[in-house]
Amino acid sequence: SATLFIISASTELKDFLAQARGGAMRIMKIVIQNEKLVLESCGQPAQSWDKDYDHFLLPLLMPQQPCYILYRLDSQNALGYEWIFIAWSPDQSPVRQKMVYAATRATLKKEFGGGHIKDELFGTVEDDVCFQGYLRHMTSSCSPAPLTSAEQELQQIRVTEVKLERGREVSQGLAFPLQEEAKRALQQLKQKRINYIQLRLDVEKETIELVHTKPTETRELPYRIPTDSPRYHFFIFKHSHQGRSQEALVFIYSMPGYTCSIKERMLYSSCKNRLLEEVEKDYQLEVTKKMEIDSGDGLTEDFLYEEVHPMEHTLKQAFTKPRGPGGKRGNKRLIKGTGENGEEI
Repeated sequence: SATLFIISASTELKDFLAQARGGAMRIMKIVIQNEKLVLESCGQPAQSWDKDYDHFLLPLLMPQQPCYILYRLDSQNALGYEWIFIAWSPDQSPVRQKMVYAATRATLKKEFGGGHIKDELFGTVEDDVCFQGYLRHMTSSCSPAPLTSAEQELQQIRVTEVKLERGREVSQGLAFPLQEEAKRALQQLKQKRINYIQLRLDVEKETIELVHTKPTETRELPYRIPTDSPRYHFFIFKHSHQGRSQEALVFIYSMPGYTCSIKERMLYSSCKNRLLEEVEKDYQLEVTKKMEIDSGDGLTEDFLYEEVHPMEHTLKQAFTKPRGPGGKRGNKRLIKGTGENGEEI
């Protein structure tokens, strides 16, 4: 029947697919309605591709309704993000429906762009297309399983580090120059005129820009951490330790979940070490603690205290080693000196 072969994508779907290829979507469910391919539902990434997989996919599988599902991996090729193309055709669905969907698969793949599709799955039961089913498919086809987001990021960082090789020396990272306002802020931090700095990368200009230097109490710090973009933060943590008031300069590199592009993650990670080197050498700012977080939720006073004064260090300071028994001494230590009464130790 000729009608099986003339189904095309609706204009809305074509526009949506063009945007979705950029990576904003994790999953798209596409169905045939009135002889047109249309978008039925979609979802944005929540975690890494492997953690999102069953959570997003399984609720979309209807027992008597075929559909197509495009699922975005976290890996990329030259065209952008890689996708899995899943054709769902349950045994209980009407034969004609199964035929229509089988005949239209090539149309949708062409509309989406075959170069974006890393793998194809076909399933008649949930077990065929669930996460374990996909892993079985990868094993049987002898393809390497796609990288998780963490593995992908690590791979990208390694690639960057290789690219940054200069002769026989490997660069310690990218060195984006500090913009003037950012330099002034660091001078003010050194002079204790401010207690907080937030910096961002300008990817286009390849510079490090000042975001703001709002006075910040420890309890306000969690609210300074953006939920949608990476940042560098310098904060003077004022606290009491063993009965004395102390100040510790803390560096925080905040990188929220997977809302940031691989390029951003890579650049922020690569620029961090050179920024810290510059801050410590050129501005003589001693950073007591460097930390990386994905959200500001855990930045409590107790957490910062533990980071700045780890328990082992605190115990060493609090408890001095007891003196040994008088008389016969044990084996001599490598380091010699004098005890409080002049005896050799």
